[in-house]
Amino acid sequence: MNLRNDSAKTTRRSNADLKPKTSKHGRWISFARPAWVVLTLLILMLNIAALPHYDAVLQRVCATPAYCFGDQLTSARVQSLQSLGVSTGAYAAVYAVIYSISVLVWVLLGALLFWRQSDEPMALFCSFMLVLFGGASIVPVLEEGLAPLSLGWYTLVNVLWFVGQVCFVLFFYLFPTGRFVPRWTRWIVLPLTGYYVWEIITENTRRFTPLSALVFFVLILTTVVAQVYRFRRVSTTRQRQQTKWVVFAFVLVIVGFISLYIVGQLILIRIFAPQGDSSSVVVFLIGLVATTVLNTIFLLIPFSLAIAILRSRLWDIDIIINRTLVYATLTAILALVYVGLIFALQYLLRGIISQNNDVAIVVSTLAIAALFQPLRHRIQAIIDRRFYRRKYDAAKIVETFSATLRNEVDLNQLREHLISVVQDTMQPAHVSLWLRKPNSELPRSDRIPPR
Repeated sequence: MNLRNDSAKTTRRSNADLKPKTSKHGRWISFARPAWVVLTLLILMLNIAALPHYDAVLQRVCATPAYCFGDQLTSARVQSLQSLGVSTGAYAAVYAVIYSISVLVWVLLGALLFWRQSDEPMALFCSFMLVLFGGASIVPVLEEGLAPLSLGWYTLVNVLWFVGQVCFVLFFYLFPTGRFVPRWTRWIVLPLTGYYVWEIITENTRRFTPLSALVFFVLILTTVVAQVYRFRRVSTTRQRQQTKWVVFAFVLVIVGFISLYIVGQLILIRIFAPQGDSSSVVVFLIGLVATTVLNTIFLLIPFSLAIAILRSRLWDIDIIINRTLVYATLTAILALVYVGLIFALQYLLRGIISQNNDVAIVVSTLAIAALFQPLRHRIQAIIDRRFYRRKYDAAKIVETFSATLRNEVDLNQLREHLISVVQDTMQPAHVSLWLRKPNSELPRSDRIPPR
């Protein structure tokens, strides 16, 4: 035995272990980190520089409504402000604060990902996406504040908007592993780039044509197909939980956007401004509230992404999704039943008593209160059986075993029932049951002394 050679090999092995291991992504990450810092500072400085110009644009009355920016004042809006006693400066300040907070939250959550997980390529890409999309794409401060100043500002703002939009769509092709799954999604990058370039050239970033709407719908459909394929065929258990967080937030954003449009545009505005009177105070307040709520809802996207990447245990999302499905369905059904009962009772009681409105409201309210708990339990059972079949079956098996446990006296039968329950609920590779002898059959030294 050559102790000198063995000790030398051991020393070389230990020294090699002490050397820092270079990741295959380490070289480009070392360039990406400074680029992220420069980009984030640029986004923040541009938004700060754009705020005074954006404030001035909002206070300037637009003469031609068809060519106004989304939040720019028109003569009808000025009349609404005057009737409320609100100045144009206060109006501009409110919108500037709303969008500034939105940009700050997107950038801060991107910075959190960069600070905690900048050594992970996917986390670093998500951090880039949050800063670009939240700071230059989704908020109109740069587009309406800086872009009209000169050709140079217009080019810079549109380049940032373009990169942010492309990164946002690419996120769905890459999350959570950082690889294109399925492989054909990598070939969508070229038409995706062409679509957003065409949007900039034709200046359709704010209003869709039928062709652009069709292309946009196809792109969104490919992201959905990619995430569903990845979830069902490729993702591990933890990756599925990460996907659930992000998809859940996007579903809430889409549902919230559609609900705001239906409630605001199709119901409230038609009720309070049936002739299309845009100078109505209610219409103005609806627009302000919708803008605030919509920007708040969109913040679910960066929050869910930060949770999905930074948290190691993500099991709580199943409970959140379950409760959301139950109470959203319950609220919708009860609202329909409540409105239907009011109209039906008013129609039935119209010729019997004069106070039909109050009676109908009271009876409908009592009916809703009586239906709440039974309907909630019924919806909970349907959702558990439909979406959480394995947990639902396990709960039913344990419930049945509990009833058997109270009535079964045969030890052999009870043992078989117990093994069957463990196999059905936990599905282990092997099951073994060990029964300890009662104390009376043990040697005297092993018995437990009475207290």
